[in-house]
Amino acid sequence: MGNSDAIAKAWRRINWIGVIAGVLTIALPFLGKWWQLTLGTGVVFMEISPFGTDIIIFEESVSGAIGSPLLWWFLLGIKLVIVYLGVVLLAGSVLSISDRHVAIAEQFIHFSARKLLWLVVAFVAILFLFIVIVNHAPGIHDSSIGNAPFLLQTDLPYLIGEGEVSSVLEVMRFTCPIRMEFTKAFGIAVLAAALGVATRIYQKRLHNEKEKYKQTE
Repeated sequence: MGNSDAIAKAWRRINWIGVIAGVLTIALPFLGKWWQLTLGTGVVFMEISPFGTDIIIFEESVSGAIGSPLLWWFLLGIKLVIVYLGVVLLAGSVLSISDRHVAIAEQFIHFSARKLLWLVVAFVAILFLFIVIVNHAPGIHDSSIGNAPFLLQTDLPYLIGEGEVSSVLEVMRFTCPIRMEFTKAFGIAVLAAALGVATRIYQKRLHNEKEKYKQTE
């Protein structure tokens, strides 16, 4: 009975929120892209995440053609960093079971718990800023084809929703619908980031409970 109580206490001292957050963070680079853009019907399909970009034009992938070895290594580095953060968060959450390693567990969780949140916020902020620039900077739309003036008009949705892109060439006008949406992988990223923040808060609660337990012994 004593052993059962000891095991139950030990399991309760694991930061289970951090365990879940760590596993989700490790899996995140392999779950797919975070955001999708569809232009027309089969004209352009683009998927973006901090780990890579897929672009399909008329059902032909052009991602490899516009990429570079430097970009490939950079994106690989981001993937490895996120996996590393997930491993550190997972290790810290499990090590909290031990009084000998509680200091290391605190450091691991403190280091890794909020990093994914900043990545998610930065990703959304950069996308939003890009859309604002495209919608409100008329200078980037004016051009010409030969001697004929050409005007590109954009009414892009802000991150999610439907809009349109119009091109005007002399008396002709072409309009193409555009759709943007976040994917399930982004939802998992938000969940993992939120759980990472909750991990740090819960770790403080576990620490306080341990201190109270020591004082009553």
